[in-house]
Amino acid sequence: MAKYDVAVIGAGAAGLSAAAILAKNGKKVVVFDRAPYLGGRGMAVPDEGFKLNLGGHLLEDSGSGITKIFEYLGKRLGHGPANTDMNVWDHKAEKWGSIRDRYSGNKDELKKVIKAVVDTPYEEFEKWDDRSLREWIHQYSTDQGVVDLFEYISVLEYMTEDWWDHSASEALYVRKMHYMEKHMAAYSFWPEQGWDGLFQDLSDAVTENGGEVRLGTNVERVVIENHQVKGVHIARQPRILPNEMFEDELIEADVVISTLPVWHVLKVVPEWELPDWYVGQIKHLAQDKFRIAWLGLYLATDEPVPILDRLELSTWLHTPTARVPGFLFEMTALDPTTAPEGKYLYVAGGIVPGEKGNDQQFLQEIFPKFEADIGTMYPGLANPVWRRRHMVYEPSFGVIQKPGLVGAYRPHWKAPNVEGLLFASETFRSRGIGVDRAARAGLTAAETVLGGRIAEFGDAWRY
Repeated sequence: MAKYDVAVIGAGAAGLSAAAILAKNGKKVVVFDRAPYLGGRGMAVPDEGFKLNLGGHLLEDSGSGITKIFEYLGKRLGHGPANTDMNVWDHKAEKWGSIRDRYSGNKDELKKVIKAVVDTPYEEFEKWDDRSLREWIHQYSTDQGVVDLFEYISVLEYMTEDWWDHSASEALYVRKMHYMEKHMAAYSFWPEQGWDGLFQDLSDAVTENGGEVRLGTNVERVVIENHQVKGVHIARQPRILPNEMFEDELIEADVVISTLPVWHVLKVVPEWELPDWYVGQIKHLAQDKFRIAWLGLYLATDEPVPILDRLELSTWLHTPTARVPGFLFEMTALDPTTAPEGKYLYVAGGIVPGEKGNDQQFLQEIFPKFEADIGTMYPGLANPVWRRRHMVYEPSFGVIQKPGLVGAYRPHWKAPNVEGLLFASETFRSRGIGVDRAARAGLTAAETVLGGRIAEFGDAWRY
């Protein structure tokens, strides 16, 4: 019977970061993932010469997060083309413009808000977990152009639309990081080695330090006895009967780190082993209405579509007929290897309420409208030469980051009442955006196992 110090569930950014850090520090580690690919929700998979993710992805780390984790592991995360502007759809004029146009005449007002962001300690932002971003900004400026800058970024990062639903603490954490480390409001980039290369590098860091990564291996249950983790049960391979039960292999481990989202975690972690109030927090966030969901389109053309700047993200508050907020960017401008030579690949997302992500009638009605809207806003995409429709719902991008659903309102990463059970998940208590957020959650879990902060990461915020 195999025995490990730590078993990790999930081979995405959180699981691989935690496992690699722990392996480097001498822990015997094994990582399990039911998928055949590395990367979790960030995985890159081949499709007729294109490379597609499970949704549109960019990295938002100005240096202190996943980039620093790579350095610590002896790897290099190359920052590819970065975004420095934002294309914004003007609904009245029905044309594209730059976000800079909205605040270009109000630099003094913007400077006041930037100074307040930089001067405020991170821990002060935690007091704003239940309040809106606009409320915080209005303490320093009521200039609408400045408000637009911050709120349009929130539409892209948090998939929210109405001003009262942009979480102050979530946005301000990331704004402060970017202003302090890159001297700009937002900083997103494409990894030089691509998404598949990024996750392969993390996986290599696990195995090079003596750890194991087992893909295509499903964890059935976390084993807990007398409030102490004993390991995990993994499904017998191959499983002959599709409804086979209790024919599992026990993998012993002193610690289990789960990266499962709130929607799945109680299928693997026995609910009766956790306090009812903690289970209540998980179930509250696991409601479908709190999922970030979007209508996804991959579109390819023979010529690049003329927009303001091919390297920049585009965003809008609502499309002309489907009336959904969303985003679009050209993947081939950031990484030509995502498409066959001579093809240009775009990814677009139309944000919809989470509970609608599983409503087939709604999706059948709205998806054609959304696709037509993209052709209206980007005439060059009206007749693509290649297309893939997808729905970002299962797996979801995460829990929507509205006030009262973030920070202290999320379950803690350390399970109460169970020794050795940790949660390194973007849907538990964590801060940041996407893959970087997950990697920081992995770092937090690893440091918890090791019993203290790792000096190389300094005072950079973790979760």
